[in-house]
Amino acid sequence: MWATSRRTRCVTLAEAGIIMHVKSLLCVGPLMAVALISAGAATACTPTRNVYDSSYNDNHRWDRREDAAYRRWEAERHLRHIAYEQRVLDEQRAYWAWRHRHPDRR
Repeated sequence: MWATSRRTRCVTLAEAGIIMHVKSLLCVGPLMAVALISAGAATACTPTRNVYDSSYNDNHRWDRREDAAYRRWEAERHLRHIAYEQRVLDEQRAYWAWRHRHPDRR
């Protein structure tokens, strides 16, 4: 048989601390990067949807700008804020009539 000598070296507490720190960075670092990237993507892309206006027979993209206009319409009429979809049909039509008279300034 071959004679092999195994030399084991003791790891100091300082070295063990460094090793644990490096291992935790290697495990947690990529997870944090994914979380930050996905959070940034979520804020950059706000959800939009299309809303049909039956009075004018057209579609409107409901985004942050449309939501701000809707809240302005509610404030002008001293209405309590509720979601557009929960408004009765007459109020929805009144909103779109107002909206066509108040286009966005670009």
